[in-house]
Amino acid sequence: MSAKLTKAEQTRRTRCAILERARYLFATKGYAATGTEEIISELGITRGALYHQFNDKLGVFKAVIIEAYREITDYIQTKIQPLDNNWQQLVVGCQAFLEVAQQDELRRLVFVEAPAVLAADELAKIDQYGFGLLYESIQMAVAEGQLNTIDAEGFAHLVNGSLNELAAWVAQSDEPERLKKAQSLVETLLMRHRS
Repeated sequence: MSAKLTKAEQTRRTRCAILERARYLFATKGYAATGTEEIISELGITRGALYHQFNDKLGVFKAVIIEAYREITDYIQTKIQPLDNNWQQLVVGCQAFLEVAQQDELRRLVFVEAPAVLAADELAKIDQYGFGLLYESIQMAVAEGQLNTIDAEGFAHLVNGSLNELAAWVAQSDEPERLKKAQSLVETLLMRHRS
């Protein structure tokens, strides 16, 4: 029993080490410029260990992106948690998502590399939880009479698409002014539909 536990712990540690190293390389060099040998060379593991954990480099990349999206969701949750009003949570949550686009490592991983490497439907699957939270907040705003829209789900897709495009635009610049403009734009979009 303890040997299995040790093996499980070793597997977990190997997986974490691969993800940490790959994340650093993907964020600094990009997906295309990072080889599997470079990921494993400093870790003292075999290519077989990488393939056992992730199948291939794309599998490693997807795992890194899934982790990055979790971090984004956690960041948004931290920003909205102190707020007790759903409308404020909706606006602040959207604005917090845009802030991520100027955080160096996440900027490159999520807004540059991920769209270049993964298909749109794959990214939509990865973002399913985050989209679900946005949709839930919009449904609640409609139910509370704070948001006027012909369809809550369609409006959630409209806002989500706008956020992704604005985030890509914000990610192209370090200018704080661009982030502020994007945050104002998304707030204006929401306010125009406020009941």
